[in-house]
Amino acid sequence: MRLKKFLKVFLLVVIGVVLVADVAAGGYMFNYAFSKDGYSSKSQGPLKKDDHWLLDQKKQTIWEQTSKDDLKLKARYLPATKKTAKTVIVVHGYGSASKYMGSYVKMFHQAGYNVLAPDNRSFGMSQGKYAGYGWKDRDDLANWVKLVNKNNGKNSQIGLFGVSMGAATVMYTLGKKLDNVKFAIEDCGYSTISGELDYQLKDMFGLPSFPIVPTASLYADALAGYNFYQASTKETLKNSKVPLYVIHGSKDNFVPTKNAYKNYDYAKGPKKLWIVKGAGHAQSKRVAGQKYTDNTLKFAKRYFR
Repeated sequence: MRLKKFLKVFLLVVIGVVLVADVAAGGYMFNYAFSKDGYSSKSQGPLKKDDHWLLDQKKQTIWEQTSKDDLKLKARYLPATKKTAKTVIVVHGYGSASKYMGSYVKMFHQAGYNVLAPDNRSFGMSQGKYAGYGWKDRDDLANWVKLVNKNNGKNSQIGLFGVSMGAATVMYTLGKKLDNVKFAIEDCGYSTISGELDYQLKDMFGLPSFPIVPTASLYADALAGYNFYQASTKETLKNSKVPLYVIHGSKDNFVPTKNAYKNYDYAKGPKKLWIVKGAGHAQSKRVAGQKYTDNTLKFAKRYFR
């Protein structure tokens, strides 16, 4: 009887220790990956030449919106040299901001388009304590689309472009009704937030996803205000007929290249896939060079009328 009682107590202690460890690990992961206090230390490094070009544009203005949860969000707007109804919204990735998107903004601006480059919630000039990972940001991006239509007119033509988390933001937003959006280009976006976190936990820390990621999800639900298990391009792309260009590096070890094939398969409208040989994460433009510019602008021109 004493042995049986001892085993029960021992089992309860072990369960308690495991639960405490899981709560701690899940909390650490949430803070590291979602909280501004965690990822703010992950610097993008110095501004590049094209980033300085963007910041030096004197005709640049700052647009603002207030999110549904009362955050002040900001975006850089650069009008085309010659007046046009065509605008490309360029969305940055995780740990980044609009000021680091100079090479992409310049690419579309030099092609003759207006460019709007938002700072997603908790990044750059925008308010917020927690990253939206594209899922929370999808309402914000839909509102930027509305602002383009409001400010530039009902005859606006809009293209969406995103890199990494920005690409996921674009694809998650395509599940919504978007007036005047003519095309979308996603470069190295993930299909699901949970899948990306599973991969990163194993790749960076050598840890299994269960039960840490589900616990982190509870933190996200309680503190950041969304359930990241709901985020899936399989669900959002099936509701979209917007032409989609899927771009991904063949050697992406941050967002595995298999995401590109999933996203391409999930898309129901006109679509195109390009796997850039030898490119790592968010490096397709650098590796492919002028071909990247030619291909993306050709796709944009095809659907801008």
